[in-house]
Amino acid sequence: MRKWLLVIAILFVNEARLFADKEDFKFKQVPDYYRYKEQFLQLFNQWLYTDKDNISRNISFLEYAYCVPFDNPIKALVPITNEIQYRKYQNLVMMHICRLLTQAYIDYGYYFFQEHILFYNHEYLKLYLEGYEIAEFYFGEARKYWNLAIDYAKQADSIKGIHINFNPYGYHFDLEDEVYKIKTGMLNYHKVIDNLMTRLDKNRKQAEGFLNSYK
Repeated sequence: MRKWLLVIAILFVNEARLFADKEDFKFKQVPDYYRYKEQFLQLFNQWLYTDKDNISRNISFLEYAYCVPFDNPIKALVPITNEIQYRKYQNLVMMHICRLLTQAYIDYGYYFFQEHILFYNHEYLKLYLEGYEIAEFYFGEARKYWNLAIDYAKQADSIKGIHINFNPYGYHFDLEDEVYKIKTGMLNYHKVIDNLMTRLDKNRKQAEGFLNSYK
């Protein structure tokens, strides 16, 4: 009797799998036909409250967006009428992807960065030091992408006489403004990363000092 019940249960589970729908899952799956920058860029989400899971989700989609090719110009995120405009559009998109990756890697690295070290934290000091190594790596990735964002902004800015009102999120967000802020230094992630690295080095030395004093 038990064997028959087990067989029926297995058949029921397999039958349920056959009719499972993507909507049954709590997370949004990536469609199989996604293979272009525009598609992956539009999967990027901004949350009021973030955690490591949704930040890593964004990083994954943005890394795909950075690597895969552009879609046909007819499917661009703004109307394209000529090759020069399309070239500026491509630089704006790449600049924006790199800028988003810069922020995402900073946010992700900060989760491994223990801000305050107190004298009674001795049992966690090794974990803190490991976290600083991880945070330093992600801050380095952020710097890499910020340098790329600057390069793409310069290339976009060098194409004169064409203004693209790029509004990828459904509200007023002009990537030409982002170019201007990068060009003038109003948006400068090097300062943010330098500040984080200075604090990280200070905390690392403090943690090492406490660790040595306990030996």
